[in-house]
Amino acid sequence: MRFLLEGKIIFSKDLDDNAKKEVERFLNEDVKEIFKKGVPKEKEGAKIKSYEIKDNVLKLKIISDRYLRAHNAILRLRNPLTQLLGRKYRIGVRRIEVDNYIIEFDTVKKIDINIPECEVKSSNNKLTLIFKNLDESDLKRNIVDRAIKLVLSEIEKEDLTTKVCKIPPGTIVREYKAKRKITFDKDVTKVAEELGWIKKFPGRGQWFYTPPVTSLVRAFESMIVEKIKDLGFVECLFPKLIPLEIMYKMRYLEGLPEGMYYVSSPKREPELFEEFVKEMMIKKEIPIEKLKSLLRNPSYVLAPAQCEPFYQFLEGEIVDADKPIMFFDRSGWTYRWEGGGARGLDRVNEFLRVECVWIGSPEVVEEIRDKTLKVSEEIAEKLDLEYWVEVGDDPFYLEGRKREERNIEFPEVPKYEMRLWLPYIKNERKGVAVTSANVHGTHFVEGFKIKEYKNRRIWTGCTGYGITRWIVGYLAQYGFNFDDWHPEIKKRIKNLPEVPKLISWP
Repeated sequence: MRFLLEGKIIFSKDLDDNAKKEVERFLNEDVKEIFKKGVPKEKEGAKIKSYEIKDNVLKLKIISDRYLRAHNAILRLRNPLTQLLGRKYRIGVRRIEVDNYIIEFDTVKKIDINIPECEVKSSNNKLTLIFKNLDESDLKRNIVDRAIKLVLSEIEKEDLTTKVCKIPPGTIVREYKAKRKITFDKDVTKVAEELGWIKKFPGRGQWFYTPPVTSLVRAFESMIVEKIKDLGFVECLFPKLIPLEIMYKMRYLEGLPEGMYYVSSPKREPELFEEFVKEMMIKKEIPIEKLKSLLRNPSYVLAPAQCEPFYQFLEGEIVDADKPIMFFDRSGWTYRWEGGGARGLDRVNEFLRVECVWIGSPEVVEEIRDKTLKVSEEIAEKLDLEYWVEVGDDPFYLEGRKREERNIEFPEVPKYEMRLWLPYIKNERKGVAVTSANVHGTHFVEGFKIKEYKNRRIWTGCTGYGITRWIVGYLAQYGFNFDDWHPEIKKRIKNLPEVPKLISWP
C-alpha cells in the first residue's frame, strides 16, 4: 500500500516569523522521531514530502507505507504542535483537514468494489481509493481504515483464490444445451405463489411448500439418492444443532461468521419465565429484552453446511485410506443467514439438500467428487435441462487457508458448481447452483486431528445437492403444467396432488 495525503493544520491565529521558525524546525527534525514510533526499524513509515506555512495554516503533503498510514501521521502532529506553540505563543491547533487523500493497493487482477465516502479506480494490477475533503472527525471515526480493511479483504480473497485454485472461479468447464425448445419464461417464485404451490412464511427466506412442490421435491430427491447409493454412499442421520466448538474447528467462524443462525439455550428458571409470560400478556407483545436476559450465551448454530457432524464423527479417530468412508444425509433443513440477499425460491435461508461426505486417499477423494458431480449432470441431461459446470470457491473455509503455517493441502480445483439455466432472467444468462462438489484437502483432517493408521495422506470431500434449487431450475425450464413435464418426473409423481383450497387463499 502507498499513501499520499494533502492536508492542512489550522491554528487558532496567524503564526509570526518566530513561530514559523519553531514549526519548521519541528517538521525538519522532531517529526522523524514522532513518525518512527511503532514502525519496524527496516520500514520507512511516514514522512513529510513538502510543507507550506501561510498565516494560520500549515499545508502538508505526507507520504507513507502501511506501517504508519498518512492520515494517522497527520493526527500525531496535533498534540506536539499544541505543546510547541501553546505556552510560548498562545497558539493552539483549531482543526485538521484533509483535502485530497490517495491510497494505492497492488492487486493480482482488476477488482470491482464500491466503497462509500470515496472514489474507487481499478486497473489490472492496481486499485486506488481517493478521499476528498475529510475533517478530523472523519479520520477519528476510522472511515478510512474501514475502507482499507474492506479493500484488503477483497484483495486477500482474490489473491488467495488465485493461489489455491489453478483455474479462476467462474470458468465454465462443461455445459449442456437443451434439445427441446424452452418456451416458459416466467418468474418461478411469482407463479408458484399465484398458484398456491408455496406460501410465504413470516421468517425471512422461508416458505411453506404445499403438496405439488413437495411431490416434485421428493421426485428429485429419489433420483439423486438412487444414484449416490449406486456409488457406495450409505445413509446416516446428522444432527442439525451444531455446537460452536465444532464450527470453530471447521474455521467457519473465520470464513463466514455473519452467515449462520446462532442458538442460545434458555436458563432453567421457571419463576423468571413466569415474569416474561405475565409481561407479554399485559403488554400484548413479546418482551424481547426480558427474553434476552433469560437466555444463555450462544452455544450452537443451526447447521449451515450439513456436513459438520461428519468431521466431528471422525475427530481424533484413525482411518484406513484403503477403505473410504462414504455417508449421505437428507434428514432435515440447512440454514444460512443470507440477510438482504434472501430472495424468491432460489436464495433462501432454509433449504433442503442431500449431502454426501467422504474421506479417503487424495486420489480416491477427487475421483468420488467427480462421480458425485456426474450424478447431477446425468440427471440434468436425462431430463433435458440446460446446465453448465463452473469452477467455484467456498467462502466458508476460504478464511482457513490464509494461515500458511498450517501447511494445508488442497487440490488444483477445490470446488465445482453445476447451475441450471433460469430463462426468466432476461438481461443476463443466469443459473441457479443446484450442486456444489468440493474437495477440502487436509483442511478438516487437520482441524479435527483425523489420522491414517499408516500415516498416509487422507483428504475429505463433500457434495451438496440443493433439492429446493433443483425445483427452481426445473420449473424455470418446464413451467407448471404437469402435462408438459418430463416423463421421468411424471412417472415418479404419478398424480400431482392439488393445492388445498381455502376461502381466502390462494
